[in-house]
Amino acid sequence: MDNLLSIILKKYGQHHENPYVIALTGSVAVGKSTIAREIANRLAQSAAGLTVSVISVDAFIFPNQELVKRDIFQEKGFPQSYNLTALSNKIGELKKGAASVSVPVYSQSINDITVNKYEKIKAAKILIIEGVTALRIHDYDLSIYIDADTSLVYQWFLKRTLAFIDNSKQDPNSFYYPLSHMTPAKQLTLIDQTWRKTDLKNLTEFIEPMKKEADIIVHKTDRHQIDKITMTKSVSSNGPRSLKK
Repeated sequence: MDNLLSIILKKYGQHHENPYVIALTGSVAVGKSTIAREIANRLAQSAAGLTVSVISVDAFIFPNQELVKRDIFQEKGFPQSYNLTALSNKIGELKKGAASVSVPVYSQSINDITVNKYEKIKAAKILIIEGVTALRIHDYDLSIYIDADTSLVYQWFLKRTLAFIDNSKQDPNSFYYPLSHMTPAKQLTLIDQTWRKTDLKNLTEFIEPMKKEADIIVHKTDRHQIDKITMTKSVSSNGPRSLKK
């Protein structure tokens, strides 16, 4: 992580525009949000006056009702399920000097946009956009792809989904509540179907192809440990090279 932060700070130091936009993407369950928060916290601590804000692209996914209306609910998470124009507009407002912008709030519990709830994103010197469609906005200065073996990502997806189900047992409003009252075998069957038909398809057809657009590829191994960071030619004048974490 220290090497990744050094790369970001070096690139940021070459520009000085406010905000400097970092797009961070990767598969569902690969740990994008966690890495984005860690980068934001550590960058903010690295220098006095260096402010960092994070926007999740999930805030701009169409509400479930709209996805059903468009007959693309089964493609939730695919590029067409996001209002990327609205996201780009919010980034544009911050680049033009807005003190803050309000964005919708996505709830993992209800698996939907929360009605009439918004989060204020303050203007910052560095703005991190994280999510499966982050590299499709074309408004960024630096791009990062979080990579891992598909078998590991599936295990992380399975563990995370089972945790959502377990936490929903006493919450009838949760999207996962009905699953919490199914047998473990039925739960696993539905999770596997969701992975194969939606999340793996999204990864293979839409997310992974964006890896070639990334300036930095961060590879993770067991327990979400970073074992390699690869910089592309756009970042390293000496061509692609890899660094140990």
